[in-house]
Amino acid sequence: MSALRLLAAATAMALVAQSGCGGAKLQLTKVEGTLKMSGKPLDKIQVEFWPEGKGPRSIGLTDDQGRFALKTDDGKHNGAVVGTHRVVLHDTSVLGDKFLGRAAENVELGKGKKPRFSDRYGDPHKTTLKKEVAANAGAIDLEVAP
Repeated sequence: MSALRLLAAATAMALVAQSGCGGAKLQLTKVEGTLKMSGKPLDKIQVEFWPEGKGPRSIGLTDDQGRFALKTDDGKHNGAVVGTHRVVLHDTSVLGDKFLGRAAENVELGKGKKPRFSDRYGDPHKTTLKKEVAANAGAIDLEVAP
């Protein structure tokens, strides 16, 4: 076999391998839900679903009724990856009403304000909230302790 044919065959095999032939593709499904504490809706909470397997994190922000809808971290897809997720919560009400954009990562949080719930929910390694996202999950309701 000539070197050119060998190179062409190797390239073709590499392309087939990269195309995911036989590999599992990540499945996303639409996820909406509500977040409550002591039965009352929580507004201005960033809800993050961190998959325990492969896949992007999904994020949503609660409205005044505690409702949220998840989108992938890059904002390109609605929903979350099917599988088990650690749920992380950030109380954005401690930031006030000003828009921070990318500067938010350099802002000192608080100024006397504390999140309305336990700090453990804000750490993906300490959160006690876990949810299973099934295909066609629909509504996933969350309840947190103060």
